[in-house]
Amino acid sequence: MVEHIDIAALSLAAAGIEIPNWMQARDILVTDYTPRESVFAARDRCDETVDHMRSVRTKDFKYIRNFLPQRPYLQPCVYKDAKNILEALRAWHQAGKLNSVQSLLFREVRPPEELYDLRNDPHEINNLSDDAAHADALRKLRGRLDAWMDKTGDKGRTPESAEMLDSDMAVYVTRLRSRDPAHAKIIEDNIALMKKWASEGK
Repeated sequence: MVEHIDIAALSLAAAGIEIPNWMQARDILVTDYTPRESVFAARDRCDETVDHMRSVRTKDFKYIRNFLPQRPYLQPCVYKDAKNILEALRAWHQAGKLNSVQSLLFREVRPPEELYDLRNDPHEINNLSDDAAHADALRKLRGRLDAWMDKTGDKGRTPESAEMLDSDMAVYVTRLRSRDPAHAKIIEDNIALMKKWASEGK
């Protein structure tokens, strides 16, 4: 298993630059490379869309923690919503052409935790977080994720302030208004929705 950050170490090594000992990334092509037992992922705000997720994956399982479970899987995001695949998925969803598994993507809320048995369910369809038979795996992966957040000093544990969001979005939207006001308006509407949901505790 490889983490995206490993590309940084790989690139430094390929350029003959020593990898700092504080860097989490690993050179996966070094002769004495020790494979990872788990890899971690994080998702926070992307453009105007506020999210907060963490996950850990091992050879056998993936555990996902949704810190904002009252939000839909497909939150509005101008960049993402303009992609052909999402336009097609939304059209098929509205037309009732998606099957029950494909429709899972359009759920309006998420479970606080997700656990998938990757050997038997590689497409991550069946959430086992409430399955007593997998309680031990759930407990271990919860602990592994918590330990990683502590060890890395995960800054995402503290939500971004409204002031930071406003400041960042002001720069983003101002640049767009003059050349694409319609695009800027959708982003402003999405920002307003993010704030509304936050005020509702979502």
